[in-house]
Amino acid sequence: MTAKWDLSFLYKGYDDPKIDEDLEQATKIADELESYHGKLKGGQISASELLNLFQQAEKVETLASKAVGYGALLFYQETSNEDHKALYARMQQRAVEIDNKLIWITLELNELHNEKVEEYLQDPVLVNYSHYIKVKRLNQPYLLSEKVEQVLLQKSLVGRNAWQKFYQEFTAAFEFEVEIEGEVKKMAPGEIYPLFRDPNPETREKVFKAYYQKYMDESIAISHCFNNIWKNHGQDVELRNYPTAMTPAHIRNQTEEKIVKTMIEIIKNNYSLVQEYYQAKAKLMGQGNKIKGSDLYAPLGKVIKYTWEDAKQMVLDAYSGFDPEIGEMAKGFFDRNLIDSEVRKTKRHGAFCMGIAPGIDPVLQMSFDGTPDGVATLAHEMGHGLHDMYSGSKQTIFNYNPPLVAAETASVFGEQILIDKMLKTLTDEDAKLKLLAGQLEDAIVTISRQTMYIFFEKECHEKGAKENLSANQMSEIWDKHIKDMYGDVVDFLPEQSWNWSTIAHFLDPRVFYCYAYSFGMLFVLGLYQKYLEEGESFIPKYKQILETGGSMFPVDMADYVGLDITLPEFWQAGFDYLRKLLKEFQNIVDSRA
Repeated sequence: MTAKWDLSFLYKGYDDPKIDEDLEQATKIADELESYHGKLKGGQISASELLNLFQQAEKVETLASKAVGYGALLFYQETSNEDHKALYARMQQRAVEIDNKLIWITLELNELHNEKVEEYLQDPVLVNYSHYIKVKRLNQPYLLSEKVEQVLLQKSLVGRNAWQKFYQEFTAAFEFEVEIEGEVKKMAPGEIYPLFRDPNPETREKVFKAYYQKYMDESIAISHCFNNIWKNHGQDVELRNYPTAMTPAHIRNQTEEKIVKTMIEIIKNNYSLVQEYYQAKAKLMGQGNKIKGSDLYAPLGKVIKYTWEDAKQMVLDAYSGFDPEIGEMAKGFFDRNLIDSEVRKTKRHGAFCMGIAPGIDPVLQMSFDGTPDGVATLAHEMGHGLHDMYSGSKQTIFNYNPPLVAAETASVFGEQILIDKMLKTLTDEDAKLKLLAGQLEDAIVTISRQTMYIFFEKECHEKGAKENLSANQMSEIWDKHIKDMYGDVVDFLPEQSWNWSTIAHFLDPRVFYCYAYSFGMLFVLGLYQKYLEEGESFIPKYKQILETGGSMFPVDMADYVGLDITLPEFWQAGFDYLRKLLKEFQNIVDSRA
């Protein structure tokens, strides 16, 4: 038995008249704010008037986010439902229209003279919006005229956003034909993913081949999606005169390019950890020093399956053991039916948490498969939900969402709490080996592999902005960067060269989205070491980090708990911790040789 969410706390259904009433109210407030239009850029309004402008704009954003979020959630839970598809498309259109009415606020904030900005920043009336003002002005060198910005926003509906939506809908409907025990079965995405970890190596290989073959068969449509993404971003870079293709990601993440470069360099320098781990796994599986590509996620030892109730209790026990208040908040997600964990055809692939706005419950979606990874995913998404709850208790919507590099803080921390609790209580060597393997593989996927994605994405953006890349060219670029990471340790199947085409993050409007995962996990490993050093005295600091939401730059957030993310040593410390786990794993493997 799994869980299905109840979204009636948002609206009663796709045809609820309250949806349009909320959007009409948002439009009305946005129109009323026109009285400030043209006055802000000249500093002709007082701090109190600017406060009112911000607060009214936040009402608009909350109402629009609620409607659009509801439309997205209905679409994600059943991507083939025509009513849901129509609502989501209409909500996106209305949101763009409303955003266009207020786009002038960002533009005029960036036209302000520095002296007036400082005056606003020093005024106690605006203390809760000082960070918001600073963040908005990060885009100052790259903004275009108001009319052009409005056109670009409107065109996004049939540009990048449209290609992303098409890809999601197109691939969610895929059926994969796999022969298992002599019977050909047709499987939806949510049904085939667990088989990547099937105990039977022949089944795993068949599943991998069938999975990637489907994407190969649909290469015309898929490569068209990706080429339009590369071109679209290339145009943005040229139009806005960004110094690099990654500049918008650094601005969005509120971090400096040199910090990201330092992190990426350290991660690449530690690719050897990936290779050493898979050499040990290959040895354990009797494959010598080279592992098959279809065995990367192979389970070690007997397969462990958990019920939904098992997973629920394990996650709640972990969070409650860390802090009773956090445990009680986690319990509320189950009590209020805020989780959809069913495996269904045409359901959006992947797991996520959607936090709509302060004062509105966040919701979690996943496809629970009963594996240890599924339990970890529940702990991960629950962490996002808790982050949203803490942020929403202290922040308004302008400061509600942390930048992506900090957005993984509570989610990865939650996973760490769960894994450490399990490691401490395990006495069975087989179970401990499996848990160590799971933690190391999760770190490899979250840190090293996500960074490898950045190298692939960067090369595709640079080349794809100038020419149309064939699917084979993208596969060649993928193979080059995958070899950098895994070396000669993995014998990949030919079909795995198409892995790039299965990664929806490359089509996300938030370009270079993936390094946020690497940043987030290494940041959390640093936080977790602080927790182990300080014990319970660290917990109030941790909660305060969650409460800051998006009201603080990541470098200042780290400094608050005594960490310096500008130093290479900070990023290397995470790998030092992982190497201790690797050594423990290797010792068990060697003892069985």
